[in-house]
Order: sequence, then structure tokens, then C-alpha cells
Amino acid sequence: RGGRGTGGKSSRGRGKRSGRGDGVRRFAYDAEDIEKFDQEDHYKEEARIRRKKDEDEDEDEESKEINTIVEEEEKEDDDDEEERQKEVEMYRKKITNLYRQHNPEKVSDVVRLMTQYAGKEDKLYAAIKRKYIGQVKEKIENLYKEHNPSKVADIPRLLAKFEGNELKLLAAIEKKYAEMKISDEKPKKSEGREEKTDKSEFPKIKPLVIKRMKPHVLKERLQERGLSIQGTKKELMDRLIEWQEENC
Repeated sequence: RGGRGTGGKSSRGRGKRSGRGDGVRRFAYDAEDIEKFDQEDHYKEEARIRRKKDEDEDEDEESKEINTIVEEEEKEDDDDEEERQKEVEMYRKKITNLYRQHNPEKVSDVVRLMTQYAGKEDKLYAAIKRKYIGQVKEKIENLYKEHNPSKVADIPRLLAKFEGNELKLLAAIEKKYAEMKISDEKPKKSEGREEKTDKSEFPKIKPLVIKRMKPHVLKERLQERGLSIQGTKKELMDRLIEWQEENC
């Protein structure tokens, strides 16, 4: 209730008017008001902390997603680099093998060439292979054209089958036809002598019997007829059968 000079009105607001009569308007807060103000401040502080926490969590989540993406990309880069190194090593071995077979003096140049053509190892290998394998292919073609033209079409298949061993393939073909040439020349060397290949001297052997012969028996029969004894069992059988067709 109001005192004198208040016109009967009570003081309202955040405090009560002080009883001092010095003419200055002062308000005093009771314990209930102070506790209320403290609670409001506490709620405000809690709300601020929650907002800050939510912001930090959002930022952490964003950082985690970015870090995950970066790590995945780095892993992919590492995998790509590993595959790249494997590919480089594969071409290094292939090029070294080519030089070792065809031009051993060039093996020491492989490291320099790999550095010079870094990123183009496939083209480097293709160029070296074309040069040296092309030479082998040409020699095989000439041999087949001279001795067995029907085999020319088989050359790509043979080169693919003997990849990495092209020189051995060439050596085997050269040996085969060289022996056949020697065999063809033998009758000329025995000129003036009585030929052992008289038709009446060797009875015809049935093809089925020839196929059942063991290699050492086939060689004996071929030797008796002055023929080469080199080659696989099939080649020996074919040689004997072919001779019989011409001479018996």
C-alpha cells in the first residue's frame, strides 16, 4: 500500500520503492526476484551452450565427411600408383627379355630408356618388339615359302604361342628344313653306288602298322631307306608313309 505523497498507488515493477525520504527513487529486490533473474540467466546460458554444442557437432560432422572423402581419394591414388608401378615393372621385364634374346649389348640401356619414355612404356615395348620380332617373322616366312608355303598362314599363331621364345622357334624351323635338305642330298652323294632304295628291296608296310611302331623302330626303318631320323614320332611316321607312297 502506498504511503504519503503517493496518491494511494502502490509501487510495481522489478522492485519496491525504498522507504528512504531523501527524494531519490530507489528500488530494492527481494530474494524471490533475484532467484528468478538468476534462473533466467541460467536458462539463457544453457541455451547458448546448447547452440554452441550443436554448431560444433555440425562442424565436426562436416569435417568427418570431408576427411572420409579425402582419405578415400588418397587410397584410390595409392592404389592407382601401385598398379602403375606393377605395369612399369612388367614392361621393364619384357623389354629386358627382348634385348637379352636379340641384342644382349642393349640390356644395359633398359633403365635409361624406361626413364626417357616414362608414361609411354607400352609404346616403347611395342616399337622394340616390332623391330626384333619383325626380323624373326620375316626369316620364318622365307623358310616356309621355300619349303612349305601352306604353313605361312600359321606364322601369327606360332609367334603368339612362342611369345618370348621367338628365336628358339626360328632355330627349330631352321633345323627342321636343314635336315630335310641334307636328307634330299644324300642320294647324290652315293652316286655310282648301288642304291639301297630299290623298290623291290623294301616291302610296303601298312600305315596302321607304322603308327603302332615305337620311335626306335621307326628310326631303323627310315635309316634303312636313307631318310632323316630327326623329329617327333608323328614326323617320323609321316616321313615313312610318304616315302612308301612314292616308292612302293
